[in-house]
Amino acid sequence: MKPILSCRHDQSVALLQFKSSFSIDHASKLWSWKANTDCCTSWEGVSCDDFGFVIGLDVSLSGIFGNLISLDLSYSTFEVPSPDTLRTLISNFSRLTELHLDEYRHIPYPSATSAHEWLSVIASAELHHLQVLTLRSCYLAGSIGTSMLNLSSLSHLDLSHNDITDFPQQMFHLPNLKILDLSFNIDLTGSLPEFPPGTALQQLFLAYTNYTGRIPHSIGNLKQLTDLEVSNCGFFGPLPHSLGNLEQLTFLYLNGNNFEGEVPSSFSKLSRLEELDMSFNGFVGPLPSLKASRKTIAKIDLSNNQLNGTISPSHFTLPSLQILVLSNNQIQGKMPDWLCNNLEYLDLSNNSLVGFEDPFSNHSSSSLEFLDLSSNNFEGSLPIFPSSLEFLHLSSNHFEGSLPIFPSSLKTLYLSSNNFEGSLPNFPKGMGIISLSKNKFTGTIPLTICNSSWNRIDLSHNQISGEIPSCLFNSKINGNHFSVVDLSKNKLQGMIPDTFGSECWLEGLNLNGNQLEGQLPRSLANCRGLRVLDFGNNQIDDTFPFWLEHLESLQVLMLQSNKFHGPIRRRHIANSSFESLHIISLSANSFTGHLPLQYFPSLYLKGMYEIDGHQTSHTAMPNVFYTFLMFPNKGQALEYSRIQIPKFNAIDLSNNLFDGEIPTSIGDYKSLMSLNLSHNSLVGKIPSSLANLTQLESLDLSNNDLVGEIPPELTSLTFLSVLNVSWNHLIGMIPTGGQFDTFPSSSFEGNSRLCDNQLQIDCNPNKSGNVAPPSDHANQSNGTNFDWIFAVAGYGSGLVVGVVIEHFVLWRNRYYLEKFMNTIRFFHGKRPLRV
Repeated sequence: MKPILSCRHDQSVALLQFKSSFSIDHASKLWSWKANTDCCTSWEGVSCDDFGFVIGLDVSLSGIFGNLISLDLSYSTFEVPSPDTLRTLISNFSRLTELHLDEYRHIPYPSATSAHEWLSVIASAELHHLQVLTLRSCYLAGSIGTSMLNLSSLSHLDLSHNDITDFPQQMFHLPNLKILDLSFNIDLTGSLPEFPPGTALQQLFLAYTNYTGRIPHSIGNLKQLTDLEVSNCGFFGPLPHSLGNLEQLTFLYLNGNNFEGEVPSSFSKLSRLEELDMSFNGFVGPLPSLKASRKTIAKIDLSNNQLNGTISPSHFTLPSLQILVLSNNQIQGKMPDWLCNNLEYLDLSNNSLVGFEDPFSNHSSSSLEFLDLSSNNFEGSLPIFPSSLEFLHLSSNHFEGSLPIFPSSLKTLYLSSNNFEGSLPNFPKGMGIISLSKNKFTGTIPLTICNSSWNRIDLSHNQISGEIPSCLFNSKINGNHFSVVDLSKNKLQGMIPDTFGSECWLEGLNLNGNQLEGQLPRSLANCRGLRVLDFGNNQIDDTFPFWLEHLESLQVLMLQSNKFHGPIRRRHIANSSFESLHIISLSANSFTGHLPLQYFPSLYLKGMYEIDGHQTSHTAMPNVFYTFLMFPNKGQALEYSRIQIPKFNAIDLSNNLFDGEIPTSIGDYKSLMSLNLSHNSLVGKIPSSLANLTQLESLDLSNNDLVGEIPPELTSLTFLSVLNVSWNHLIGMIPTGGQFDTFPSSSFEGNSRLCDNQLQIDCNPNKSGNVAPPSDHANQSNGTNFDWIFAVAGYGSGLVVGVVIEHFVLWRNRYYLEKFMNTIRFFHGKRPLRV
């Protein structure tokens, strides 16, 4: 890189701002610092590197001694100074009371700086008047030592957002220290000291550190404390009742720890409290009373605890309260109407509430904008909601009947997993997100759906019929910018509209489980951001869609159980073909020819090629996808686990007409977790390269014409919990050791020349040929091993998609269920059990 000969503009501007802090005379070095001159070559006391960055300042003998009482170099673009440069800079400022060095942003990205070295320099500079020292985001690392104890005048110390590992307890007792911020030093360990009477602390911030232990009873001696934030640390035990003595306390954040026991009754004395967050702990007992703060408190978050009882006026008749979050507790009874009088945000989800006392009697005057009552036991019809409402989440209850007219202000609506019925209503024009899945809606999709500004829509698992409106995907007509559309598990018919425009914003499309026919719409290639595409379980009659190969973000492609046909081959393979694909299912179609894996060498499916941490850059998606893994058990699909799509890789080519051999290149897909090639006409030997698939958990090669022995190398697959090579022409001894010692005889049946003494499978050389598979195999070959259900999950930012597997492996007996439970133990980090 060619060196820059002149000073960078941002450097000279920062220095001129620094100069403006002083009154200087002609003798000062700073007199030469003038605009429109080169700070690197013309300014006295300034040193630069070859690229125009200021790396040194010498302002000695500059006539500014004793003048400076506040020095702020925060957010400057100077290079982080060495301890010697820092000493030179501040050594003559004996009257300095404030020193701000927050967030040096020099380029290139700085390496960690010794916290002990820097702070020792500051402490030894005889800054006896220093009251404020802020070193936020300065890349300080390691121990800070004890030199800071010399700064007896210090009243404000900010060391947040660094990599400090320890902090002397004596520092809490500095006689004048009022504000201490150590937050976001994630490796900082320690515990709170005892606080003697008269301790000066007013604000204490320890969030996102590794502080642990109990909150000492002596914290009640901090009579001037207004802010206490110890969220996401490792504190535990019950809270001391002395917290109620902190009469000046305004902000109290205790969330994300391991506190337990009841909320102290002394909290009722906190009269100045404005924000309280005790979420994600283990608190039990009744909801606390905060009546003393009724005129001041604006936010209460008690979510994710084990609090119980009912909501009474003694708890939350708080006229100043705007945000109340009580989700994920054990609250019972009915939701009182008065609770919404002043609230703007109310979350009571995941409790045991059973209904409304007097639903929204004052809805016209309500200011409620956000309401989440999901996962409770509400029943009956919906009330009329406040006209101010913008977000409504009522999923997983027992509501029934038809839908009311919703407020025109509503932008987001979740009503999934209820008992609503009837036709789909007309929704407010400004609505962007709607989920009505798993209800009993009937009729057709109304054309008015094209008039709304949709972002995400989920109508899955209903009984909606008719055709998909041709205007639905045409953004030029309706102005929609869908990111997710889920119409799966309905009774939709006809062809998929070929109206995906050049401005298509789709990231997920699921039409699984309908009666759609015809070809895939070629205009779908315009949706360059597609990540999940599911057309499974329809009647689509087409060839393999190579025209989707340039969708760089496509991670899931589901085409199973349709009428796709013909060979999967082409003359030329594009350099970017399906480069992010992690999951593909082509099962239960009529594809012919050799396995398409031979057309996926080093470029195809390269999203599957490397194990975690070594995948191609295209697989690192900014938004998270989740896979909800479900297996049938006695006819019911049960949800057992949740995994991220980039971490779950699967290929299912079963139930087709593929022939030829399994290519040895299959061993290149090293992060593959599930492979199903069953129910085809494959010949040749099982390739030993399958042993390279070290993450493999399920392998099904059954119902083919494979010959030879089972490669003993497969015993090295330590995660392999499901194996099926039945109904082939395999011979020889079944390998022993590793997971092979856990597989049942049914995994190998139908191979008359396989033998194993432990499994009591005789090896009879006089037998020739294989017995025909039982009738249940023939029936299974008409189905699919994959049945993926697409779901939109949650309401957070970014796209969150669920892809559910219902028939991943054929579970036919108790043994397979036991093997499946070992797979689940693996996902939860537990050691598999021997069966």
